[in-house]
Amino acid sequence: MSTAPRKPKRRRGAGKLGDERAKAGVDTADQGASGIHALDPEEGELFEHDPADIGPNPMNRRIGQLNMTEMIESVRRQGVHTPGAVMHTDLFMEKYPEWAGQVEHPERTYILGPGHRRHAAALKAGQPMLAILRNSWAKERRVEENLISENNDRQNLSPIEQALQLDLLRRRGMTGEEIAERSGYGSRGTVTRYLNLLDLPQEIQDEIHAGRLSPKAAYTLSTIKDDQEQNDSDAAHTLQLKARAWMRDENLSAEAAKNRLRLASVFPAGNEPTPTATEETDTPSDPGDVSPGKQDDQETEAPAPSATDGGSESHLTDVEIPHQTHAHNNPDLEPGTDETDERDRLLATVESAEQRDFACQLVLTEERYASAGDLSHLLVTAVLNPEEWKPAAARAHEWLRTLGKGPAAGRPGAYFAAVAASGDTKLMRRAAFAIALAANELRAAQPDREWDDRDRAHLQFLMTSKAAYQPTEYEQELLSSLVPNEAK
Repeated sequence: MSTAPRKPKRRRGAGKLGDERAKAGVDTADQGASGIHALDPEEGELFEHDPADIGPNPMNRRIGQLNMTEMIESVRRQGVHTPGAVMHTDLFMEKYPEWAGQVEHPERTYILGPGHRRHAAALKAGQPMLAILRNSWAKERRVEENLISENNDRQNLSPIEQALQLDLLRRRGMTGEEIAERSGYGSRGTVTRYLNLLDLPQEIQDEIHAGRLSPKAAYTLSTIKDDQEQNDSDAAHTLQLKARAWMRDENLSAEAAKNRLRLASVFPAGNEPTPTATEETDTPSDPGDVSPGKQDDQETEAPAPSATDGGSESHLTDVEIPHQTHAHNNPDLEPGTDETDERDRLLATVESAEQRDFACQLVLTEERYASAGDLSHLLVTAVLNPEEWKPAAARAHEWLRTLGKGPAAGRPGAYFAAVAASGDTKLMRRAAFAIALAANELRAAQPDREWDDRDRAHLQFLMTSKAAYQPTEYEQELLSSLVPNEAK
């Protein structure tokens, strides 16, 4: 049996620097850190140095150093195993004059690249720092990229810290594509999602850093904008904090909270949110949720349509909604009369129907539509009531055309015939779901009938959907007047 030849051992102190040290009489085999550093190291050389003579780098974007106790004890017992990278401080300040004023210890020989936790542990443990000289980083102004590259895969670097590192490159005027290429983050979309976290209010950034909010949910919050389409203004921050409060207090997902804000913007006189059943919890996930290309190919969400656009035959648009006209403002109607009560009920019915109509459209923007069980029940109910099918198809056609989904056919019959002939399973399922949803909504919107369990189920579905619909005061009264079948 033959054995593989052993690799020759590298002679300690070999090379040009080793020869120079030998001439200088430095015993590199036996002496400690002071002996090793009798001469300066060469570029790329691994060496030990007193950590008190190495300063922190102002480009380091770490917010805090976590889990240091264990690292300090390890360094105290075994020394620093993984080297950090250092540059000569005077060279760094020369090549990065914009950072020179922020160098904390300009008098020290070296300044760190990556390795701040190891440096801090070596200081605490009283051990020398293992380092590699990387002056070329400063000469070529590549310090930022190498800080990011070295820290990219470290588990103890939070999404906010990663975003702050990427921001160093943005400050130099690099595009998203250039940052992705230089930092190793894969794609412009990934870089954008990280950088957008820095547009959020500080309270939300703190939650991301602490791991209480996933990067994916945080990115969704960062897409909430003010009236000027800005996501980093005081007005946008107010909306983002409001959405985050709903997520925390009512267990809403970030997308559901965002859509509730969209409903509120269309119906500013709506009721204050009340606790409801919600879709699945948006649980914290690892930074992989904001991964290369994760959301680059997602379908663009359609802009929020007006609740009364089109469909004049199916909308009661000739009746003003309650926050526009109240009985006590009408001199012809006395409060407390039957006529007044009836008009208030009609107005509340119309307002509620308008809000639900918009919520239905929000539901249709998502890709999962309803679950298999939900969709089956909705379709069976609509199909077995043929008188509901034609008006439901008309309303569904109106919704889908408004959202830009499906063919351009202008009449419901031609539209759904084209959908059926398309062979597009996803589109056909969306269209069928839209018809079933519309059948329930048209039924619930009728002002001259009492609500029943089917209406309750329709409202509950909207409340637990992507729209995270909040029932109006009128609808809450209707729900409280109903007794579920199981309680009868």
